[in-house]
Amino acid sequence: FKGRVHYEKEHLVVEEFSGKIGHSDLKTNLHYYLGEDESVKKRDNLFSFQSKFLDIDELINYNPLPDEEPSENHDSIFNIYELPFTNMSFSVDIKEVNYHQHSLSDFYTKMRTTPNHFLYIDTFSTSLAGGEVITKGYFNGSNPDLIYFSPDMQINKIDLDQVLLKFDNFGQDHLVSENLHGEFTGNITGKIHMHTDLVPVIEDSEIHIDAHIENGKLENYPMLQDFSEYFKDKNLESVKFDTLENKIDMVNGVITVPKMTINSTLGFLEVSGVQDADYNYEYKISIPWKMVTQVAASKLFKKKKETSNNNGDDEIQYGTNKTKYVTLKLKGDSVDYKVSLTKRRK
Repeated sequence: FKGRVHYEKEHLVVEEFSGKIGHSDLKTNLHYYLGEDESVKKRDNLFSFQSKFLDIDELINYNPLPDEEPSENHDSIFNIYELPFTNMSFSVDIKEVNYHQHSLSDFYTKMRTTPNHFLYIDTFSTSLAGGEVITKGYFNGSNPDLIYFSPDMQINKIDLDQVLLKFDNFGQDHLVSENLHGEFTGNITGKIHMHTDLVPVIEDSEIHIDAHIENGKLENYPMLQDFSEYFKDKNLESVKFDTLENKIDMVNGVITVPKMTINSTLGFLEVSGVQDADYNYEYKISIPWKMVTQVAASKLFKKKKETSNNNGDDEIQYGTNKTKYVTLKLKGDSVDYKVSLTKRRK
């Protein structure tokens, strides 16, 4: 380690303080005024941090239990918003980061704090999971027990299987990629309630997502099992689709999905609906008539289906202008559901 540290008349200055710890290296600069009389303050408060490689897991001795996700009290850790804030700017430039088994590169941010416990992200960018994340926004910690994050986040070609982002849904932890897989591009905005450890609280948040997912796959999605009789010989536990594009709104745990088209291994589908955090849902799904099984047709129309072109393969299928549809309304919860005919939305 080497550098210069100087303290005089409540002014602390750290210049070019650098060193190595394990596999990590660092270089920092700090200007900080500890006094209360702003008239004698000689320079603006600032902190800069640079590193070629920062192994956070090594520094904090991170060692998760194998094949086990420990339960966590997300608000049990130290809350930085309980400390006094000052007007201060921060800059961080790290070429490579290892954090909780995530590998990030070109991690760069400029932030600033204010005495009313706001943290403004003027710019943030990093390469992650084969893609890129660019963000601006702010954290509001004026009430340390109610921390909110208002982001404007641009995401480009992130592999969801490589991102283990966690969220809290009515006290239960979930991972982003539990059911949905693929390459995600989109924009995220809103007002997100955060735990002290910055895990989002979905049921008390407003999130708007412009999503574009390519080479996607739905695995073990409960609602699809309710449609098993409509898709004979299809693998409902793993449904592939080529592209999914939509604007999805999540307000206080209620997800609203406007009409979207999906070319999938189940066939060419049109889907819209709402679902809440307790798995109460109402969806409208238009499916090609040729995909409806004879059993399902008998239930819906009280007669047997005349023909069936379903060959049972799992290739992605596409619709045409001549495609004839049957539109179903699926309404229910995690225990019971009802399927009925409805009108197709143009």
